[in-house]
Amino acid sequence: MNREVFAARFSASVRAARQFAQSLVSEELPEPLVFRVRLNQSYDGHTPQPGELRFPKDSVHRRAVALSRCDTETAVAELWRDGHVPEWVNVAAVSETGTATVVEVVCCGRFTNDDSRLYHSQEGAPPFHVLGPPLPPRHDGTPFSIHTRAECWQRSDLKHLATASSKVWSFTLMTEEFDDQLLSALPDLPCVEVFEHQACTIEAEAMSAFLRFPKLRSLRLHLREPSAFHVGADGGKLDALADLTITNLPPRPWGQAMLTEVAPHLRNVRLSAKDTLLLDAAFSPSLYGVSLTAANVAGSTSLPAKLDNLTIRLTAAADEDLITLLDGVTRIRSLSLRGTPVSDAIIPVLERYDLDHLDLVDTKVTATALSRFHIDHPRTRVLPRVHHP
Repeated sequence: MNREVFAARFSASVRAARQFAQSLVSEELPEPLVFRVRLNQSYDGHTPQPGELRFPKDSVHRRAVALSRCDTETAVAELWRDGHVPEWVNVAAVSETGTATVVEVVCCGRFTNDDSRLYHSQEGAPPFHVLGPPLPPRHDGTPFSIHTRAECWQRSDLKHLATASSKVWSFTLMTEEFDDQLLSALPDLPCVEVFEHQACTIEAEAMSAFLRFPKLRSLRLHLREPSAFHVGADGGKLDALADLTITNLPPRPWGQAMLTEVAPHLRNVRLSAKDTLLLDAAFSPSLYGVSLTAANVAGSTSLPAKLDNLTIRLTAAADEDLITLLDGVTRIRSLSLRGTPVSDAIIPVLERYDLDHLDLVDTKVTATALSRFHIDHPRTRVLPRVHHP
């Protein structure tokens, strides 16, 4: 595809995205457009096709930051690469700055010079697919705020967000700092229920930063620098918090024991570390779901006796480690050990649970043992799928 054709399709699609969004949202969307380009947003684990190009460096965080607010020329230059374009590109108006409408451009990581491989030809402008802004929860069809789901990529975003702070339901912070200065600039978000920080550098008394959000139900922290992180809320409580995710935890005590005190109504917790995940306290018995991802687990901990969902992905663990971790657990509805190198020796342990779902993909459990388990437990949905003669 030549550049002129691609640029014309891009312009037509982004204009259509703005018009579509305007029919749904309550704000008046400015005609000037700026773009948030998200590269490499497809699963590309399969073998490349002839003529297909991939650019792994597109996934680097600084690339996302650099393209979080760009003009038309920059966006087209990123997508048209010497005749190669992404196989699919989704466009949607997702925000407004007061002077411009923000159009999000979500791109496939597979670039091709073969027009027959482009998606969305039925829409007339392949590879482009026009979408609307994400709908609010329990949407009843009435106009809603385009700021219902807000993202902040730079401090300047916060100033305009203050004019719509009561309309924000979910908030994603993409900046690489979360210090006192940024906190003072962050407006009160009285209705925010979901808060995610993609590059969190928050340190001691980490949960104190979120006490300002009384309805906060789901908190996701992706630690950029874990060394000084510690749970704590300076005596405060996050009473509404039910779902907590913390990734890149440090291999030292980080305050696991305080989770029950800080978030007394927590129901689901997802914890991960690059190497060792240190767990030095018992999990709250009121949890419904637990997910642990690391190379291995250290410390003395115990899981709740009854769980609806349990995910354990410990890439350097052995059967004995899992047997110890599962000691005291009497009920599990859904269990995933995907990616954990357990063997057939784990099967007798799993026999004691009346499982609805069991995931043993990428483990060392043999097909014979898996088949035998499936025959003995026909109501359990097992992965990988078992094919009987």
